[in-house]
Amino acid sequence: MARKKFLLCFHDFSVWNFQKVTPILEDLKDLAGGPFSVLVIPDTEKASPEAVEGFRKTLVRLADEGFELALHGYKHKAEFSQGRSYMGLIGMNLTQGEAEFAGLSEYESERLLWCGLEAWNKLMETRPVAFVPPTWYSNGFLPMQVRKAGMLYEGRSFIASAIGKRYASPVVSFAGILPFMQNIAYIYGKAVFKLPVGVPRLALHPSDFPQLEGRVRDLIRLALGSGRKLSHYKDL
Repeated sequence: MARKKFLLCFHDFSVWNFQKVTPILEDLKDLAGGPFSVLVIPDTEKASPEAVEGFRKTLVRLADEGFELALHGYKHKAEFSQGRSYMGLIGMNLTQGEAEFAGLSEYESERLLWCGLEAWNKLMETRPVAFVPPTWYSNGFLPMQVRKAGMLYEGRSFIASAIGKRYASPVVSFAGILPFMQNIAYIYGKAVFKLPVGVPRLALHPSDFPQLEGRVRDLIRLALGSGRKLSHYKDL
């Protein structure tokens, strides 16, 4: 019988934080027993040429080490709300403007997706395996647009392959929650990784470190100890 799987996904890797975050990735790789998925914000518009080159070289090295690199939006920060629905505006307000794909029209959603892909192509020769919209807020057109681009799509509670197969995937994350709710998220995470079904995800963010590092490490150990196998998007 095949072992149950889980995903370890580190969000928000960017030209602005790669120097600080890369040692964290290497440390977690040792704990998890192998490389995992890293979600890349590809926009480098306002960064120096030296920073961009350093970021590019780091991405290539991570890929060579076996880390799986996925596309995480374009800028992870919306600069406008043209064509955005009322529910999309609510999503924007709830995330301080980080839900850049929330409630977009079909045209704006596709335009922004291709902006992300073009920025990615300036950094990497290989195409991303997966696309994860920032904060998981989306619109009705994005999943199919991502699928047409040949990528897996990740929602808040599911993962859909490029051929349309869906997997139940509860996510454990400390991002964007108030301090008093962190213990609740931790308890929820412990329960999720014990479930007999689904492909749970542990979604980490730079803001989790160093404050929540102990709990993050405990959850990784628990996931591995529950008999689940660390997997990549491409393994689904």
